[in-house]
Amino acid sequence: MSEKRVLPQRKVIQPNYSLESQSGLGLIEILVTVLVIAIGILGVASTQVVSLQMNSQAQNRSQAVLLAEDILDRIRANPGNPAAYALATGSAQGADNGVCDTSFVPANASVTANDIAAWENSLACLLPAAERTIAVNGNTVTVTIDWDQDDQSPVVVRTQI
Repeated sequence: MSEKRVLPQRKVIQPNYSLESQSGLGLIEILVTVLVIAIGILGVASTQVVSLQMNSQAQNRSQAVLLAEDILDRIRANPGNPAAYALATGSAQGADNGVCDTSFVPANASVTANDIAAWENSLACLLPAAERTIAVNGNTVTVTIDWDQDDQSPVVVRTQI
């Protein structure tokens, strides 16, 4: 005979997902998501600000190197008296008190004085408030350009003439 086995019936418990138990959960998830996204956007924005600052500092350093090479080229082009190009810090001979003059034309008698005046005007236009020194020791010329650059060392270019 065939016997039927009867399994005991289990009571299935249905979870209670009523609207009352869910109130506010979706809003909290959205607020957490917005907070995480906001923190991410602030991180990206701060990275961009730091990047722009570093880019500006790099541009200033490049300008300083180009200006140092410019005066060294002027000294090489006029090799008769390189010691005449020596400048101490604070002894302005070109631009008036470090003010940029875009229509500057040197009107000095000597090539050396014209070179220094034109170079100092370029320095005032490209790196305002920069301090410069040109030291000539025999045939070694050292050009130092320093400006407000957040505790970094000045640009120093040294060459043999």
